[in-house]
Amino acid sequence: QQPTYCNGPQHIKVLSTMASTTTRQGDGTITVTPSNPSLQSATIIICHGLGDSAEGFSDVAEHLASQMPHVKFILPTAPTQKVTMNMGMAMPSWYDIVGLDKRSNEFCKGIEESQQRIEQLLKDEHDNLGVPYDRMVLAGFSQGGALSLYTGMQLPSKLAGIVIMSGYLPHESGFNIANGLHDTPIWHGHGAADPLVRITAANESQSAVKAKGAT
Repeated sequence: QQPTYCNGPQHIKVLSTMASTTTRQGDGTITVTPSNPSLQSATIIICHGLGDSAEGFSDVAEHLASQMPHVKFILPTAPTQKVTMNMGMAMPSWYDIVGLDKRSNEFCKGIEESQQRIEQLLKDEHDNLGVPYDRMVLAGFSQGGALSLYTGMQLPSKLAGIVIMSGYLPHESGFNIANGLHDTPIWHGHGAADPLVRITAANESQSAVKAKGAT
C-alpha cells in the first residue's frame, strides 16, 4: 500500500501506511502509531543526539513499527539552546555541555527540564492510554542516551528497559536510583572507536551506575 499524506490542524502533518501512522507536530515531536490504535500495547520513546532532531530517527521508528505493529514510537525534539562546548552556538540540545571530561560533565544546565519533559511523555502514555510503565522503553543516542539513562532510573515506576546507544551518565552528583528501579534492564552499546564520546566514558558510567546500586 502506498503511503497517504494529509494536513491536520495546528501544523500537524500525518503520513499513513498499512502498519502505522506517522504524525509530525509543530514542536518537532514525531509519533509513529499503529494504524489501528487498539493494537497498541507498548510505547518506545527515542531521544536523538546533540544537534539532531526527531527526524534523525523517524526512518528507524517507522521500520521498527513495521516489525512491531503493537508499539507506538514517540520521538521528541530537544529545545534549541546555546551549547558551551560548541562555542556557544545554538542547536537542538537536551542540556548544555561544557566539555566531555568527567568534571565538565557535572555541569548540565537544562537537564532537569528535559528530564521532566520525558517523564511527562511517559506519564501521558500511562494515564491517557493505560500503557503500563513496564510496557515502555526509553531509548536514546549519545546525548539522548545520556538523558534516557538519567531519566529512566529516577522514575516513579520501573520501565521495561532503557536503551543507551553511545551514551554516558550525565550529572552524576545529581543521579540517584529511585526505589524499586535498581534492577531495571539496561542495554548500553558503545563503539570502541567512537571519537567523540570515548568508550572510557561508557565504562566509567557503567561503574558509576552500579555504584549507585544498579544490579
